[in-house]
Amino acid sequence: MAFRKFRGIEYPVPGVDTAIAVLRPGAKYDLNDTTFLKWEDELGREPPTWEEICREVERELVIYNHYSWERDRQKNYPEIKDQLDLLYHDIKSGEINNGEWIKSIDLIKTKYPKPENSEP
Repeated sequence: MAFRKFRGIEYPVPGVDTAIAVLRPGAKYDLNDTTFLKWEDELGREPPTWEEICREVERELVIYNHYSWERDRQKNYPEIKDQLDLLYHDIKSGEINNGEWIKSIDLIKTKYPKPENSEP
């Protein structure tokens, strides 16, 4: 089961394993394609149906896609060592508010904007 954490918000990485873990937390299983070969659930719950799993994966996709801006920004920000160098030179030159560091960060924030709609 895979999750990403961003600013205290944990959201699922879409997938069958994640969907099953969300639908039946703590259950143990072996799955072959769409068939459960083994199912163990200490709470006695039945395995989720394939339709339930598909609906959960769809729900996870909506959430995951909502946060694409966060992943895109993370991949495209300059490396920390480069940011620190830019920041150092901006401080030394007195250009902290409109120097090269802020321009490099603004470029990425503009290219990958945070959605204005509410979180899913």
